[in-house]
Amino acid sequence: MKMKTGQGNRRGCDRGGVNRIVVILLALIAAMLVVIAIPIWKGYRYRAEKQACEQAMKSARDGLIIDYLDRWDSGTAQEAMKTLDQVLPERPNVCPSGGTVYLVRREDGVFEPICGLHDSDVKRRCRLNAARAQELLAEGLKNARRETKQEPESVVIQLNGRSLECVRVQEPPKLRRGTRTTDGYEGIVAFYGLAGEGQFAAGAVKAGEIAYFIYADEDDCAAWRAGEGWTGTAYDD
Repeated sequence: MKMKTGQGNRRGCDRGGVNRIVVILLALIAAMLVVIAIPIWKGYRYRAEKQACEQAMKSARDGLIIDYLDRWDSGTAQEAMKTLDQVLPERPNVCPSGGTVYLVRREDGVFEPICGLHDSDVKRRCRLNAARAQELLAEGLKNARRETKQEPESVVIQLNGRSLECVRVQEPPKLRRGTRTTDGYEGIVAFYGLAGEGQFAAGAVKAGEIAYFIYADEDDCAAWRAGEGWTGTAYDD
């Protein structure tokens, strides 16, 4: 009887050990499923947002074309933007996801609305976002200097419905392409240098003005230097 009892205890312990292993395996499988599901869900969400954006862009595009045909003149970017507001007056941003909308004139003279988040031409998207970020940085610098009476170490701007910190540097960062293929960087980044500081000599612009600016997303980068203009992979053919 004692032997049978001992065997029963061992079997109970064996079952308990097996149960623990099963629980651990199930937990590991659940964790793996979550890891796999997150990028899939993000992919579905991005595609849904892009489809909604494309529909909004189509509505805006059609409105701009109709307006152009009615007036038969070239118009200006400001006039085109006013028309865009009339086409979709209920939207603070045409893109449902908050993407910045740029107006680019086509060869036929009609303004094409381009989304800074969902444009399929990744190089054009980088160029447009970089130029807009530089404009917002210049405005942000003026406001920061007026409010604090000193030079900020960084300026936070709003681009594509999100905050982007433009960091002041003393020398150009080691960015030659997008952050996805550059060690030490991720996502979207922006840096600027002021004339007369560090490696940025005054000359093309006055001391204290922006002499260097670089914007990089996951795919490409666009760099600007005073007196030289824009370069970077976003400008490569």
